[in-house]
Amino acid sequence: MVRNVDDLDFHLPSHAQDMLDGLQRLRSQPKLADVTLLVGGRELPCHRGLLALSSPYFHAMFAGNFAESFSARVELRDVEPAMVGQLVDFVYTGRLTITQANVEALTRTAARLHFPAVQKVCGRYLQQQLDATNCLGICEFGEQQGLLGVAAKAWAFLRENFEAVAHEDEFLQLSQERLATCLACDLLQVRPEQSRLEALLRWVRHDPQARAARLPELLSLVQLGAVPRPCVQQLLATEPLIQESEACRQALSQGHEGALLVLPQKLEEVLVVVGGRALEEEEEEGAEELSLHPGNFAFYNTRSKRWMALPDFPDHHKWGFSLAALNNDVYVTGGSRGTKTDTWSTTQAWCFPLKEAAWRPVAPMLKARTNHASAALNGEIYAVGGTTLDVVEVESYDPYTDAWTPVRPALKYVSNFSAAGCRGRLYLVGSSACKYNALALQCYNPVTDVWSVIASPFLPKYLSSPRCAALQGALYLVGDNTKKVYVYDPGANLWQKAVHRCSPCTACTRTERWCHWATCCT
Repeated sequence: MVRNVDDLDFHLPSHAQDMLDGLQRLRSQPKLADVTLLVGGRELPCHRGLLALSSPYFHAMFAGNFAESFSARVELRDVEPAMVGQLVDFVYTGRLTITQANVEALTRTAARLHFPAVQKVCGRYLQQQLDATNCLGICEFGEQQGLLGVAAKAWAFLRENFEAVAHEDEFLQLSQERLATCLACDLLQVRPEQSRLEALLRWVRHDPQARAARLPELLSLVQLGAVPRPCVQQLLATEPLIQESEACRQALSQGHEGALLVLPQKLEEVLVVVGGRALEEEEEEGAEELSLHPGNFAFYNTRSKRWMALPDFPDHHKWGFSLAALNNDVYVTGGSRGTKTDTWSTTQAWCFPLKEAAWRPVAPMLKARTNHASAALNGEIYAVGGTTLDVVEVESYDPYTDAWTPVRPALKYVSNFSAAGCRGRLYLVGSSACKYNALALQCYNPVTDVWSVIASPFLPKYLSSPRCAALQGALYLVGDNTKKVYVYDPGANLWQKAVHRCSPCTACTRTERWCHWATCCT
């Protein structure tokens, strides 16, 4: 007799995987498979239930009143046999190998047979592969396959890196319509404006017989009034494409004289400032209830030399946050709240689209951060450091999915650092207080998800409160204890000294902590 004992709830953790493994083995025995897919002369024994669970396409096929619902053999047309084989293997194993060679074919087949999980991971892979050589092709492919997030990310990469993209072969293969869309983009980051003109001429020179006649029309998309006069004069004197067209000569020669083809400059780069508290301000109990506070959000136009107020940042009692500009939007992440005796970091993130002129919250970060760095790279915002661990934790924000994703942490721990995106890489410059403030340069490759420590000649050994920014494919580095400005060329892996500043940046730490800045266009 069995004694009276409590009931036993048994759970075998490996059961689901064991069943999948067993079904995979049964595929080799046609008698135990209930359907065979015929693809280009290849036979793939399968189980209807598993296909239906993995794909709405197969669910509709097998659950509806179609001939395939009752047939033991189903032929699939207009799909690649090898890719269908990979998708069927994925159904049984949950594993898939995506490469540069198969990603497009796999994406097309997954879209044709409605495998949403595979479409999503292929889209993520394409986004990780974005660079100046392929962003135009990926953008077009994403539009064709309905991967709107991929197309949007590729378009954002193009806007941020137009000058580099314009030197690649893909740019020369653009249709006139796509080229016009690129040149007409208000958010195209070109500096100076002659880069837009040079890109247009390079495109026409690639096939002058077919494209020269379109040049006068396309010139209207360039802000000719912003092109330096010496450049215009040189083109008038030496460029055959201009000399052979009366319309082109008139457009260029009248560019500085208010011709109809010349439009006012649409965008100007400005300096955006958020914050403004002074270090001397005392934190008092009940400060959260203060309703009156000075304006804390403004931008400075370097051309007009004027400050312009913007709608206040809502969380004005916060400090230690970080600021970045992406797609002409301003992002504020993290920061601390509380009093001098009780503070805590936050995960909050805010976005200020200049076109909407209003703050709105976005998805919170995965980790609470204070005194961290943030940088824009390949259409995403990267938040670096600022957590409580002795490791530089990193995460990235995708504005198209409104989601944060963990990123591999940096190799070396630094507590005094700055970060910037440059030439498709994320650069982290900083030092650890326990190592005599010696600087280290680390680089993150988003395509391979790998960090590396770069040993670069003439990297400054000591620098207090380093701050870096990317400009025209180079990394600029300053500190608060020197007038020197250091410039890093990623292509040559070489640091050089630029012209000295007028005075040391003695308020650098205060400015960065209490009055954060970023650049964008308005």
